[in-house]
Amino acid sequence: MQDVVWDEPNTDWTQFDAVVIRSPWGYQRNPQKFLQTLREIEAVGTPLLNPLRICQWNIDKNYLRKLGEQGHPIVPTLWFNRLAADELPHIFEQLGSAQIVVKPTVGAGAEDTYSLNRDDPLGWQAALDAFALSPLMVQPFVQSVVTHGEFSLIYFGGRFSHAIVKKPKPKDFRVQEEHGGALNAIEADTELLRAAEGILSTVGQKLLYARVDLVLLEDGAPALMELELIEPSLYFSYAPLAATRFAETLVEMLADF
Repeated sequence: MQDVVWDEPNTDWTQFDAVVIRSPWGYQRNPQKFLQTLREIEAVGTPLLNPLRICQWNIDKNYLRKLGEQGHPIVPTLWFNRLAADELPHIFEQLGSAQIVVKPTVGAGAEDTYSLNRDDPLGWQAALDAFALSPLMVQPFVQSVVTHGEFSLIYFGGRFSHAIVKKPKPKDFRVQEEHGGALNAIEADTELLRAAEGILSTVGQKLLYARVDLVLLEDGAPALMELELIEPSLYFSYAPLAATRFAETLVEMLADF
């Protein structure tokens, strides 16, 4: 096994039995170059997991809009090509929320993600600067992220492996570890499993890994925050056999190539 940086030039991808996309951090800053690297890998016939087609679909969070149109529960979301100061008051009204979250349609690790309050227009400027010319998505802040957390359900080869819950640190809204979020292993209940597996069923092919991030809406029903198929943290340390299940799934899938 060898670690290879995704944007390292002149990599001979034919020397590998397979390429597993695991931690290509920074791809969101140059998604076209990242996808070109994946095209080069598939072009030489080296198995790529997860495959290019899935990555092309998953890299832009507009996939959430498509899932919502298919009837899957997602966090209510508005989509814009740019963010303008005069539009922001209307966005709060449209979403019916005094607090909103603004983030890029191509992003990772909560980079360039902002929480804005309706009554604090002076706090909007960083987001306005970041999205003056960039596409974005806007969601109401889901209060249950603080009270109940964000639930991550992890699947290998379409089979459920384990689940965790992530909560932001006090006075923050980001649940990621690098932003101080607290993580704990949980037993996923039937409703979370049903929602996650319904969403995964739309993908249409077996995946080496998938992480379904769910939150609870005001009525207590789970809704999709993100479906992570490219570079998710899989939280192996929170489930003793998770790494073994991942390795066994990889061997199983490579046997099909």
